[in-house]
Amino acid sequence: MTTPAKITPALFVSHGSPMNAIAENKYTQGLNEIGNKLKDVSAILIISAHWETKGVFVTASETLPTYHDFRGFPQELFNVEYPVKAALELIPEIEKLTGEPVKRDMQRGLDHGAWSMLVHLFPDKDIKVLQLSIDRGKTFAEHLEFAKKLAPLREQNVLILASGNMTHNFSFLDFSNENAAPFDWALQFDELVKNAFLNNDADALVAIKNNDELFRINHPTDDHYIPLLYLAGVRNKKDKAEFPHMSWQYGTMSMRHILLN
Repeated sequence: MTTPAKITPALFVSHGSPMNAIAENKYTQGLNEIGNKLKDVSAILIISAHWETKGVFVTASETLPTYHDFRGFPQELFNVEYPVKAALELIPEIEKLTGEPVKRDMQRGLDHGAWSMLVHLFPDKDIKVLQLSIDRGKTFAEHLEFAKKLAPLREQNVLILASGNMTHNFSFLDFSNENAAPFDWALQFDELVKNAFLNNDADALVAIKNNDELFRINHPTDDHYIPLLYLAGVRNKKDKAEFPHMSWQYGTMSMRHILLN
């Protein structure tokens, strides 16, 4: 009798402001607790909102440098470094599973959508990482189908880690109050996405864009939403959706994490 393959959990993290990289609060403590539970994974495949390309790319240098892809923040944040070995062995696996050509970027390092959470999840920098870009030419449905092809990586002890934000509208951010009460439209959107994962309803996650007014006030651009489609796509039939952290920042940013296990 064949023993079923162990399925590694998959995780979506709402990464929020880059300042979370140097913060010490319940949000960062929560990431540390999640990382402790996942520390035995062999490699990490990251899909971040902050790397959009034409076609599919992966980071391909042997050691991935820290990409400080922002400005106007304190020097303390720019001093953060997260050099980590690349999981290059995943590249041919991704090509095999997806049937798509994967372009190698030998220069790019991890963007803040990746390292700002990794510093809390896996501070020892001892797990190899590969970052996969978001192909801006794909529709929501195509992103979901592409993600489904990546699901077998979970049988190889690979943590698939999607990084974006449940809600993401900078125009309404209350920078003067990190603990500002969330807007009703942000609460409504967060609840819709939460319920879609509770009900294992990937179609609802694709169709949510049809509610144009609600979608656009929460996501003026698609980039921070698309990683949620990758989490939905790699879902196993037996997975349960858990929410290991939930908080709000600045009135518009749901910091909800979603763990499939």
